[in-house]
Amino acid sequence: MQLLEIFGIAVALSVDAMVVALCWGAVQPRIKVSHVLKFSVVFGAFQALMPALGWLAGGALYSLVNAWDHWVAFGLLFFVAVSMIREAFEKDEDDGQCECRSMGSDIAWGKLAMLAVATSLDALAVGFSFAMVSMPIAGPAAIIGIVCALLTALAMLAAGVLSEKAARHSKKLSLLGAAVLLLIGLRILFEHGVF
Repeated sequence: MQLLEIFGIAVALSVDAMVVALCWGAVQPRIKVSHVLKFSVVFGAFQALMPALGWLAGGALYSLVNAWDHWVAFGLLFFVAVSMIREAFEKDEDDGQCECRSMGSDIAWGKLAMLAVATSLDALAVGFSFAMVSMPIAGPAAIIGIVCALLTALAMLAAGVLSEKAARHSKKLSLLGAAVLLLIGLRILFEHGVF
């Protein structure tokens, strides 16, 4: 897998974290540097950890499924992409209100960690799919974590300038992320001679 593809996966996986950060920041009277660091470090760390955990689980099962590993990898990426598409269409766009209004002006570490886990579960499946195609995980996990941390920080900084209406673009970002994952899944099938 090429670096550009890994970067595409990282961006796709970061969409949910960006939306949460943008949403939280949009309802704050003032965003501090400590807020930006807190969100970006926690979200980035979990986005790096989850693919590594998925890869470890996939490695343990690899000998059982190595004859059809490319289909497993495609299936997982397809599942993540479809769930992103479904979530994009389930978002309530009628009032444009952020769901993060109840988080308060300073979010607790525990609540932030729960949000980070919730927004990084897709990365678990991606890590599992990496194991299915015998791809090392250290580099991709680091890239995914760093990209997520940077995009989360940018989303929070943008929230200080933009209004709550910016959160409405989450649907387009989710659809773009899903398309990236589907294209990578199809490329895996192509490389294994399915097409």
